[in-house]
Amino acid sequence: MKSSFYRFSLLACISLFSVACSTQEKLLDKEFLIEGKISGIEDGIGIDLFRWDGDAGRHVATDTVRNGRFSFKVEAESDMERLTIDPSGEGFLSMSLGVWVAPRTKIKIRGKGKLYGLWDVKSSIPYQKEENRYTNNSRDIIAERARLSEDSDDLQAKANAATSEDKALAYRKAADSLGVINKSLRIKELYADMEIMKQTNTSPVWLRKMRGITQMLMYGRLDAEIDNDLRKKAEELYGRMSEEDKNTFPGYLITSQLFPPHIVRVGDDMADADFFDVNGKTKHISDYLGKYLLLDFWSSGCGPCLMAFPEMKEISKTYLENLTIISISLDTDNRWKETMGNHDMPWVNIRDPKAMGGLIASYGARGIPYYVIISPEGKVVDTWFGYANGLIKKKVGEKIK
Repeated sequence: MKSSFYRFSLLACISLFSVACSTQEKLLDKEFLIEGKISGIEDGIGIDLFRWDGDAGRHVATDTVRNGRFSFKVEAESDMERLTIDPSGEGFLSMSLGVWVAPRTKIKIRGKGKLYGLWDVKSSIPYQKEENRYTNNSRDIIAERARLSEDSDDLQAKANAATSEDKALAYRKAADSLGVINKSLRIKELYADMEIMKQTNTSPVWLRKMRGITQMLMYGRLDAEIDNDLRKKAEELYGRMSEEDKNTFPGYLITSQLFPPHIVRVGDDMADADFFDVNGKTKHISDYLGKYLLLDFWSSGCGPCLMAFPEMKEISKTYLENLTIISISLDTDNRWKETMGNHDMPWVNIRDPKAMGGLIASYGARGIPYYVIISPEGKVVDTWFGYANGLIKKKVGEKIK
């Protein structure tokens, strides 16, 4: 009897080993496989897979749900990376599902319904297990926040379509009320995250959570008591970050948001920093003084940033003798060079490795495209956010005679 049991166990092990081997044989050296099985969503829904380079997203692949299933077999671009999954059908709430992948790994996604940010992601990758811990710890809060966001969007749409100002105002007030509730839930979620962060070592997942905390401190418009308490706890967590952590893309942002730099205003001396040109040589804004300077902070994932390039090309010719345009990319090096190759940018191009945590923070910018005009003597003449057709031409024409 005992001998039969061992023979059965051995055969089972051999069988399992064969399955594992056959699964691995289906994947090439750099490939990974994502298999999804979701109930409660209709066939025909498109599922999109995105890869991120800094804050710039790039579409990787799309699959269509059939019998509740979808899959992706894609080549990995590094030893470990975090991608996101986003369905493109009706009724999906505003969320995102992070999926960690690595070469020759198989990832299973299981779930129910359209709260896709809460679908279960199972794999052998430690970062995925770490991310799942945060999600599971705040599952109810995340679901409620998604529903509140959807209700708020509906109210805003009704306000825009309202036939009277009174009705529009009522809808906007209702949406604002939901926004207050949503923010309080987000703060509760952050406190829950911090309890886990105090117990775990820093990692890419940990740094993403830390960035969420500092973003709330930077943009959340919190009341004084909550701001002070959240900031104190965030500074304690920041003390656990190594220099290597701080010198990463999220690390730069965390530092600038938790400890904002001195803001340069119109009339002040310009702020400067270390940048890199396409050959990797260090550059500074001061290298180009002697003419007026137009600083253009941009990223490849910013549509209005790219829309401005033709107008900037025209301006660079019109003001050739007394203006130098300096485009400062907030992308990663590869992403920056790839985008430059797809656009005609015949002016100075440099990259800030600290992105939104770099020089742009010293000018008080909270979004891009962001523009700064500097006098030949190095004084800030004008700053503004956003692009509209003819706006740069108008601004430059007002300041440079």
